[in-house]
Amino acid sequence: MSRVRAALATALVGLTALTACSSSSDKPDSASDSGGNKPVSSSPAPKPITKELSQAHLTQALLGDGETLPRYTLHGDKSTTEGPYCNKTDDDSTPKGWVRGSDVDYEYNGSTVNMGFLHICLFDTAEDAHSAYASWKGHETSKEQKPKRPVGDENTLVINPGASDDSVYGYVRSGRVNIRVKIDGATGGDPSGAQAMLSATLKRLQQLQDGKPATVTAADEQAGARQ
Repeated sequence: MSRVRAALATALVGLTALTACSSSSDKPDSASDSGGNKPVSSSPAPKPITKELSQAHLTQALLGDGETLPRYTLHGDKSTTEGPYCNKTDDDSTPKGWVRGSDVDYEYNGSTVNMGFLHICLFDTAEDAHSAYASWKGHETSKEQKPKRPVGDENTLVINPGASDDSVYGYVRSGRVNIRVKIDGATGGDPSGAQAMLSATLKRLQQLQDGKPATVTAADEQAGARQ
């Protein structure tokens, strides 16, 4: 009988030690909430654009027919952007650190009455890109809003800037690259289209930076935003 008691005592000691060890190693997950339920993990932050992308890369990243918003089509060809066009509208000088850029215009329903515009500008450093980004978005803070889903390192949507009506402008900086979208009219003040174009363009740049083809579309981003 004494041997049975001794064996039980030994087993209890081992179980206690095992439980203590397990408790000390199973620390609460930093992503868990106070009730112990782990929330759905968010996607990792997108990689900023840091490489010296070529002119061809910038042009490929521009959204083409069937890749941009519904009812929008290319107006002319994708273009090489000169330095002054990467500055704010009322400044015709080349911004500090500018390297290269590409841009494209879009017709709406085959008309030039309400058009869309997309610019990509590459700079020497992230600091130079930030300076240009700050000048792009202007100072109408009362008309600014953040995208529902953050895009890039810095991002701003401006609803009806200046004296415009039913227009949305969007600005993103990611590392050394700035992206600018303007949709003049036909939006009803809805910024979702501009956000989808910004997000899709940045993801295309990220694909090209990783040596992959640019395949993301504005429709992809709109669908993802609805989920």
